[in-house]
Amino acid sequence: MEKQEEKKAEETTSEESNTETTPEAVSEEAETEEIAEKEADSEEAEETVEEKDSPEEPEAETAEGEGEASAEEAKAKSGFKTFLAGLKKGYAKFSKFFEGKQNLHTVLTVVLLPIILALIVEMLSRNSFLAGIRFLYQSPVPFFVNACIIACTVLIALVFKRRFFVYLVVSAFWIVLGVVNRQILMKRVTPFNGTDIFMVKTGMRIVGKYYSPATIILWAVLAAAVLALLVVVFIKGPKVKEKINRVRNALIVGTMVAVTFIAISLSIDTGRIASTFNNLPNAYKAYGFTYCFLNSVFDNGVRKPSDYSSENIVQLVDEIDTDNADITQVTDKTPNIVIIQLESFFDITRMNNLQFSEDPIPHFRALGEEFNSGYVSVPSIGAGTSNTEFEILTGMNLEDFGAGEIPYKGILLKETCESMAYDLSANGYMAHAIHNNDATFYQRHTVYPNLGFDTFTSMEYMYLTSMDYTQKKWVKDTVLTEHIADCLDYTPDGVDFVFTVSVEGHGSYPNEYVPGMGRVRVTSNEGETQYAVQYYTNLIHDMDVFVQELVNMLSERGEETILFLYGDHLPSLGLEQENMAVGDLMQTDYVIWNNMGLDLDFGNIEAYQVLPKLLGAIGIKTGVINNYHQTHINDEEGEYLSGLQNLEYDLLYGSKASLGDAGAYPVKDMKFGIKDVKISGVSKRTLGADTYVYVEGENFTKWSMININGEYYKTELIAPDKIRAKYDDLLPQDEIFVAQVGDDKYQLSQTASYIYQ
Repeated sequence: MEKQEEKKAEETTSEESNTETTPEAVSEEAETEEIAEKEADSEEAEETVEEKDSPEEPEAETAEGEGEASAEEAKAKSGFKTFLAGLKKGYAKFSKFFEGKQNLHTVLTVVLLPIILALIVEMLSRNSFLAGIRFLYQSPVPFFVNACIIACTVLIALVFKRRFFVYLVVSAFWIVLGVVNRQILMKRVTPFNGTDIFMVKTGMRIVGKYYSPATIILWAVLAAAVLALLVVVFIKGPKVKEKINRVRNALIVGTMVAVTFIAISLSIDTGRIASTFNNLPNAYKAYGFTYCFLNSVFDNGVRKPSDYSSENIVQLVDEIDTDNADITQVTDKTPNIVIIQLESFFDITRMNNLQFSEDPIPHFRALGEEFNSGYVSVPSIGAGTSNTEFEILTGMNLEDFGAGEIPYKGILLKETCESMAYDLSANGYMAHAIHNNDATFYQRHTVYPNLGFDTFTSMEYMYLTSMDYTQKKWVKDTVLTEHIADCLDYTPDGVDFVFTVSVEGHGSYPNEYVPGMGRVRVTSNEGETQYAVQYYTNLIHDMDVFVQELVNMLSERGEETILFLYGDHLPSLGLEQENMAVGDLMQTDYVIWNNMGLDLDFGNIEAYQVLPKLLGAIGIKTGVINNYHQTHINDEEGEYLSGLQNLEYDLLYGSKASLGDAGAYPVKDMKFGIKDVKISGVSKRTLGADTYVYVEGENFTKWSMININGEYYKTELIAPDKIRAKYDDLLPQDEIFVAQVGDDKYQLSQTASYIYQ
């Protein structure tokens, strides 16, 4: 007996010597042995009780039945005990996990950091510490959704050894987004959204008009400091020493992502947050920056309607009855149509608590009293010029598109689309576009051919002097009058559609006195001078002078003309609804002038209803969208808008079944500039130590650049008919041309080549 026990002990010692033991293993083995011993003692006690209670000589059948029942009962008890043992073991491991400081710190970080970041972002977005706190307790569900989204990014750190570095990068990412949003809100009303990411190049070109050079340098230094800090932390920062279970941690990240999607879905289903935003600034305030920003990044295009199909679209088009259209034709003539979209223009006397030394817009107001006028509801406030433009030209409703989407930066770069230009061109009109800003701003140089314009005159084709700019270096609107006249002269025997986008009223509006912007003085009811409002007021006062000059020019021409003037959106003055005495923040003012005695009473309308109203007034029914509006505009709203959404999806994203056999609209071969830039002669002159090439011709501007043998040279504008560039080696047979090149170095057009003799 003693020999057997010694042999057993030796075997046990041998097994232990061949096995690497750890404190965790010892703890788990001890715990397992303790549980096993308790189970064994319990089973022995049960067997003893059963033996005492059982009869000494049971009958065979009874013994067999009781044996089966006893076995099943024992099995059930054993399974339950195993389950309890598993729970105890799991709890022991869970408790042990938190015994390590590293694990505890990790849990606290991934729980608290998203909450802290969500609070910081909301405080920045609302420009208030207390406002961020109020969002937390007044809107707990939206705040929870925002924190969950941030948590998904924070948890990524779990799969890296440099966790502190990843935490820092994620924190910097969200805080930078919050700061960018704060800065954008200070300059415009519309918050930072997904489409702004694709407009970085455009934004960099105009940043100097919003910030001083010193401020730009300060931001650059801060950005460099943040990058330097990240580099230092990456190199010298702490790393996790323990082995990382990346599979497990990746599953944790995936689980958080799933939880976030479920939270968003449930919140939308219960109405706590919305999936579509009619008013972007209000949505950001109600649902939080993080959720709304990501929504704007991933929610693009027109959602495919549930009832969309090519067959349904064909049926919808077949049911359009233009003979019974609800829009009444007021003339059978084909007048020129001139549309002017005035940048940030509205009747500022609609605001509360302001006093003006004189009427800021006397000519616009007089036109409104003599002719038809009203409010046009636009899709944005403080920014989004091209979106109002899009609704006016196409008749499409931006509410059917993604949050904050800009079609000019998306679908219209690759797809043609029905528009007022295409519809009028089909009825004999020449379609012209004019803009006193860069041709590439909002990608108009690419979009306008896809909207059916025949010509496009941008500022690169305008001869401008220093007197033609505002203090913020935007081109004044008075320069537009001559270019509108040039478009009307372009087809002396035809009719013209001239769509003009102005820029003078553009922000930012300095909140201090600016010399020369004090003709119209603005004070609050308390007598305080409102410098930003005063600056803006004097801008629209100058724009009002342009309105008078334009009407006078059109009147003197004597051609039958309809002129539609409207503002694209309210200015970025931080306006709230309580600031408005009349109308709301999404309504701008419009006036319709004509010299034909027409009554064009449109009332208060949506921007996307201008197309069918104007074309319907002159009896033009061309175009699927135009036809649909004219037939169904007075239908029940839900049905009317649902059909419109189906057509929008079909034309831009679907099968284009609504266009029938004709298929998509052809891209127009658009001409840049109404007046051709021409070279009539080339010469060279030596002035002191420098030799210049002089190019003479027509219609040169400050954006005209001389190209010699394929290479551009810095060009100086002397006059509309003369430019020059430094060049020493001009020889016979050298090839020269002049190109119009924008500030972003994009070449719009060039002259025919000139061979120097």
